[in-house]
Amino acid sequence: MKAPAGALRHGYDPELVYAECGRCGQPVYLKPGQATDMLNEIGIDPLELDPSCILIADGCPMCSAGGRFGIRIHRITDVPFDRRPPEFGNA
Repeated sequence: MKAPAGALRHGYDPELVYAECGRCGQPVYLKPGQATDMLNEIGIDPLELDPSCILIADGCPMCSAGGRFGIRIHRITDVPFDRRPPEFGNA
């Protein structure tokens, strides 16, 4: 008996990925479908995502002028406190 294709797929819904401003640390609120579109533009396959992934914007309307901002994806890992980089922002 063949397993349904959906049962073999892993990944994470791109619309559930947390987005944050890399300058001020504020959450970035995206329109429905916007996270999926951005990840497709930068070539990230949703099957590679998991709950440890976050989107970091180069700026946001709260702290920066302009309407378009670059975006990066980061994977948060468990790092000992003494090995963490300095923290900035509100997150």
